Amino acid sequence: MLWIALQAWSEDAQPVPELSQALAWQALALTPRVTLARDAALMEVSASLRLFGGLRGLLLRLHSQTHDLVQPGRLHAAPGSTSPVALGRLRLAQPWKAVARLPASDLPLAVLDAACPHLDALGRLGCHVWGDLRRLPRDGLARRLGAALLDALDQAWGDRAETQHWLQLPEVFEDRLELAFGVEHSTGLLFALQRLLQRLKAWLLARSLGVLGVRLVWQMDARRGVDREGELLLRLGEPTQDMAHIARLAAEHLARVQLPAPAQWLSLHSLQTAALDGQSRSLLPDEQRRGESLGQLVERLGARLGPARVLRWQAHASHVPERMQQWRAWSAGELARDALTPTRSQRQKRPSPAGMPPSPPGGGQGWGPAAVAGTGPTALSPSFAQAGPDRDALLPTWLLQPPLRLSMRADRPCYDGPLALLVGPQRLEVSGWAPVAQTAAEDFVMRDYFIARSPQAGLLWIYRERLPASQAAWFLHGIFA
Repeated sequence: MLWIALQAWSEDAQPVPELSQALAWQALALTPRVTLARDAALMEVSASLRLFGGLRGLLLRLHSQTHDLVQPGRLHAAPGSTSPVALGRLRLAQPWKAVARLPASDLPLAVLDAACPHLDALGRLGCHVWGDLRRLPRDGLARRLGAALLDALDQAWGDRAETQHWLQLPEVFEDRLELAFGVEHSTGLLFALQRLLQRLKAWLLARSLGVLGVRLVWQMDARRGVDREGELLLRLGEPTQDMAHIARLAAEHLARVQLPAPAQWLSLHSLQTAALDGQSRSLLPDEQRRGESLGQLVERLGARLGPARVLRWQAHASHVPERMQQWRAWSAGELARDALTPTRSQRQKRPSPAGMPPSPPGGGQGWGPAAVAGTGPTALSPSFAQAGPDRDALLPTWLLQPPLRLSMRADRPCYDGPLALLVGPQRLEVSGWAPVAQTAAEDFVMRDYFIARSPQAGLLWIYRERLPASQAAWFLHGIFA
């Protein structure tokens, strides 16, 4: 067996035990046998050496995947044949290459947990290293210092099997951090948040998940007579492991938060997670994505400007062109639900070159030949009747809201000159979908659409209301790019 002990160190060469759990989560990507000691993470890697190219290759892999969690040069690792030996070498505070050559018999007793309570007594006996303790009579040592010390020594030498509780990842991430001093301004929480986000990323990487929502909670001094806790909820439109993006969103929100009392604790909870979709990356440098994605940009704008000022397009089940889409206030929660549980209509819809959603599936009058054949005052143009699946290409690129009423000249509609009708009519009738008592007057639509050419404006999409000749009017509804 081969054990590796891991520990993160600070700038002043002091261990940082609170990072041990995050390091253990990262180690699960290399071996399933990971456990936590009092101040370090332990991993048994004998079954993983061949996969990663030996001990050196595994350690290099470990350092590369923890660079976001621990700065280069601040991660110490020490191997050993047993977990007490690996942990003892780590506690000597030396580079792992030098410590690896130190035999177990020369390790000081101070780095063995079971021997720490008896250091004074062992010192008076002339025992300072593990080899000295091992040469003492076992019966007298057990009567004087207890059998626990002998058991720990046997486990260190591999004479007795170790009992370990292997680490299992929690289903929900939750971590808490005590602030070094009372933080009076909300932006001062960002530094501590960075450390919590690093641990969150380690948990996400170990579970191969992306986060969709987090909850940030800060606890304040209760002696100020104010609410003891404050919180910030962050919702994301797509699963992500990009902690820098979450930190930017948190900074935008925290800039508008005022702390009524100094904050003393900060905790982070994962609200919703989802599996990450695999990405195939190109080997060509020009195709590598740079900068933030569109979803991240929208989330940052929503945090800065407010959700009501960022609108999202939503398809609407209607055959009337101006009602096929709606603009709603942006909500990351709705985007996440749409991405995780697509509806049947979303799975069946196809992209429309005209920039408008296609008609909803399922019967009724629509844009197909069955809905318009033989209904117009003139013969149906073959280009409409034979459009088939590509009929959406006949829809314009841009719709006018509301439609523009056209002037008439000698019974011909005009827009920058008389219009020449090229294709049409395409009849649209929307009526009778609901009881008359529940249907408003604007829900009855009867139009004949044409594609027309303007001498100045090019191709236009116009329609004529199906009313008596004295009341019929022509409207400009769309423009083709």
